[in-house]
Amino acid sequence: MYKHLFFAFFFLIIVKSYAQDPHMRDAESVEEILRKNNPEEFEAMQNHEKYLVIEKIGSTKRKKIFLDQEIALLTIDDVPFKGNLTRLTDSTLSLTYFDNTMQRYELRMFYLKDIQLFYKRSIQKGLNYKLSPVTLLPLALDWIYFKRKPWENINTIYYIAGIEAARILVANRKKFFNKYRFNEKRRLRVFQY
Repeated sequence: MYKHLFFAFFFLIIVKSYAQDPHMRDAESVEEILRKNNPEEFEAMQNHEKYLVIEKIGSTKRKKIFLDQEIALLTIDDVPFKGNLTRLTDSTLSLTYFDNTMQRYELRMFYLKDIQLFYKRSIQKGLNYKLSPVTLLPLALDWIYFKRKPWENINTIYYIAGIEAARILVANRKKFFNKYRFNEKRRLRVFQY
């Protein structure tokens, strides 16, 4: 016991002797912190570029989208597009996307008023599902802990169905609440640094 305490004390003394006191450190500038934490915003600020803002009216929540970021959107005509934000003006945005029919990259311009919604994350079709032995946990619990045969208890089937439903919801949680819909509570605007 004392041997472990001695090693811990010895380790702390070595770490303390090489550590620098907080009042002796050099403070980082705001530009260095911004460059490290958010390089896209720093580049837009340095080049005085325009950027897209999704804001909720009556709230301070804002999402900034800068040039060359990948976005997915849905137009008023219910046509989805996914690509890189190429150019911004006060009332339009240009998107570079891969057109599967032409097998090449296309540049398309959208008016901000024609965009129905933005997707927060990239979208996939279908559900993610894998069979797991976790679903058999109620069967094992019945057999081992309660010492009864699992097929005799009808509630076990309900437990298995509940576990599977919860697993599907957790595995596909990124598909739910994945949209910014533009209406009287949320709007899309263009700002410039």
